[in-house]
Amino acid sequence: MSCDGAFLANRTMRLSPLCLLMVLAAVCLGESPSPGDLAIEAAAGIEKELSAVIGVAAADLRSGKTLVDYRGGEKFIPASNQKVLTSAFALARLGEGFQFTTTFYAAGGNVVVVGDGDPTLGDPTLSATAGKTIYDELDTWAATFKAKVGAGLSGDVIVCDPHRPGDYRNPDWPVGQHDQWYAAPVATLNFNNNCLDIALALEGDKVIAAVKPETRFITVLGHVARGKRQRWSARLAKDDSQVTVSGSAVGATSEPANIAVNDPPLLLGRVLAERLIRAGVTFSGKVRRAEPGSVDLTGSQVLCRRFTPLGEAMARANKRSLNMTAECIFLRAGDGTWSGSAALMARTLVDAYGLKEDQFIIRDGGGLSRNNRITPAGMVQLLAAMAHQADAGVFLSSLPTSGVDGTMEKRLDKPPYRGRVLGKTGYIAGVSSLSGYVLDGSGKPAAAFSILANKVPDGKGWRVKQVQDRICQWLVDAVE
Repeated sequence: MSCDGAFLANRTMRLSPLCLLMVLAAVCLGESPSPGDLAIEAAAGIEKELSAVIGVAAADLRSGKTLVDYRGGEKFIPASNQKVLTSAFALARLGEGFQFTTTFYAAGGNVVVVGDGDPTLGDPTLSATAGKTIYDELDTWAATFKAKVGAGLSGDVIVCDPHRPGDYRNPDWPVGQHDQWYAAPVATLNFNNNCLDIALALEGDKVIAAVKPETRFITVLGHVARGKRQRWSARLAKDDSQVTVSGSAVGATSEPANIAVNDPPLLLGRVLAERLIRAGVTFSGKVRRAEPGSVDLTGSQVLCRRFTPLGEAMARANKRSLNMTAECIFLRAGDGTWSGSAALMARTLVDAYGLKEDQFIIRDGGGLSRNNRITPAGMVQLLAAMAHQADAGVFLSSLPTSGVDGTMEKRLDKPPYRGRVLGKTGYIAGVSSLSGYVLDGSGKPAAAFSILANKVPDGKGWRVKQVQDRICQWLVDAVE
């Protein structure tokens, strides 16, 4: 049998010379390399090329057979693949029918907002998808207050949260990145992904900074000069009451800068106060945060309640890998603290899904912590267990689909691979991960896989993604 060059062109991708010779020898002997063989050779090749470390595991969900095992028992930093573990934790602890609840009260001359961690209130992506603005829910609250209570608010806008601002971020998260959207704080009340969106516009020769959400209770200071360079920055006061912009700009920005706030409940309260005033409600009180037990709700009037299904929040966390949403789910499924929720998640993964304690380390829910760990084999075991749960559909529908949506929209986007991989992506410095499912021709999960790479050099993540995608292609070919 002669060697099939077309076969090799389709089956290999920048393998090391030794690996390529091994695959070539198998083909020349009349043997088709298995997906496992090809994946192992690809993993070994990219390790040598980049001086990285990569682990690959895959299993056939129909037979239970191991398809790939390369460093499958070694622990890796998972980055946002941690959200797979968080999804499993939430489904086991809360159930697929769980809903986050936020309640808006009129109480003793005040208005009071109490929540349990809903991460979707004022979410710009979800609002746009629904044809709404980020303010629609709060405008409903304001209109309801005016209709049922009157046009005057004599007291304060009180937002309830049991935590101190210093507890809103996991202690593992890099302090120097706290202003970044992916390190946004997490509270029982959240709004607009707990960020301020700052854009620059031109009015004649002047550069104007526009801040959303809009509220008169956050003052914009400083200015950006018209210049030859687009070099400007924004800085928040510790209590978020002021944002200072400075620097220079050539022109308007095409996309806003997302600056994480420090106190999410106060952001919600300040925007709510603005919407009450715009609805025609007079207000001269304060916007303040209080512990739930310190607010007397005896005789209060429930004006509005908002319910958000767990599946909606999970899809927001997984499709676009939004850390803040995942962390809200993590803390709500846990005990509300970082350490306590991590311990409960670890226990749940063992008790509900059969993982072993030495297969993982839990520090947060979204994957920003570099102290999280999971073995590729453990990830595959978890994915296999989840695929056989009665609530599997909630999790499966939350994952990005190759060539279709989320963070997999531009990956594996050509037939026959488009729509055939459900994959949770992950990236932090030095880490690239992809775990999920390969679907059969009828759209059912046929294989679970996990490809975790650590010690990836700066600027070389694209090479790891190429290998991840190629391994997925081999797996799709194998389950046809």
